Amino acid sequence: MKLWRCVYDFIMREKLLVTLLILFLLFLIYDHSLVERVPEYVNMNALIVIFTLLMISRSLHVSGLTNQVAVRILSRTKGLPRATLFYIVLITYLLAPFIMNDGAIFVMVPLVIVVAELSGHEEALLVTLVALSANLASIILPIGNPQDIVIWTHYGVSLPDYVLASLPLYFLSLGLLALYVIFLSRRLVIKKLPLLPRVRLDKKLSIASIASLIAIIITAQLKNPLIGLIITLALILLSRPRILIEVDYSLLVVFLLMFIDFSEIPHLLGVQSLISMLTPFQVYGVSLVLSQVISNVPATIAIIRHTVYWKPLFAGVNIGGVGFLPGSMANIIALRLSRMKIRDYHRYALPFFIVLGLLGLALVYIGLYG
Repeated sequence: MKLWRCVYDFIMREKLLVTLLILFLLFLIYDHSLVERVPEYVNMNALIVIFTLLMISRSLHVSGLTNQVAVRILSRTKGLPRATLFYIVLITYLLAPFIMNDGAIFVMVPLVIVVAELSGHEEALLVTLVALSANLASIILPIGNPQDIVIWTHYGVSLPDYVLASLPLYFLSLGLLALYVIFLSRRLVIKKLPLLPRVRLDKKLSIASIASLIAIIITAQLKNPLIGLIITLALILLSRPRILIEVDYSLLVVFLLMFIDFSEIPHLLGVQSLISMLTPFQVYGVSLVLSQVISNVPATIAIIRHTVYWKPLFAGVNIGGVGFLPGSMANIIALRLSRMKIRDYHRYALPFFIVLGLLGLALVYIGLYG
């Protein structure tokens, strides 16, 4: 009886992992040759980066640094809803292009959870705003997220041309997000801010965490994140070895299964032959919709070899990242790091996604992404 209870509790706690595992087993039963494609599907460098960032995120929290920054944010904004939301969006927008959207999620989500606990603001709202901001802010540089790295390198676009092409969507999404913050903050109740706690900072662990973050960013961009992982492991073992026990290892399994499942779906559907005939409008639409089903990185990989229209692809997969939860891996990370329910994420993300998706279509129509 206890065993069944443990199994039930695990399924309820790890719904996403269990769903992805069942999907993998069904694919395997349907086509045994999937085993041979697994090494091709799994991005080991990405898994190394994710594992490293999981450790850094935990060490930043344990060090007290995230708590200290959270207290300073609330001290500056006095807990006022609109000021707090704008502050969170601004910090995420400044971080994401340089540490990638996933990196910004790992840094900011633990931070806003503390902000929510201290201020009484809804955690799901703050976490969703971080996810939206991280996905959209990261598009300004080609190193900001995985799908743009793929597009940038595949089409051989120069850095100035890439940045110039990204500006309309970047500023459009920033302006729309600012309006959304104003709209959402009007519905929030202003609560009296409690006496903010004094935060004890472990300087040694904080320095080790920041150094690890810099190391993994540099080594990931040099395509050798294993060195960043080794540096992080060494610094954590010297500072606080227990952090290695507290890492969410099940999230690694989630990403492993995502790489396999979401890469296998295009293979089974056989959509590659149809993509080459798509117009810019259709490339935008297909990449937008496909991102909702298999995530924007696999959608990029599925489409990119069969179209010359990189700009509507760029717009489609990046706007697609802020839609349904599977749209971007950053959304999955945000969900796992927080106590947010999937329906709460969709409650805030989907209205924004629908408006931005229509505005993106207008950008394609006027030729900016044609």
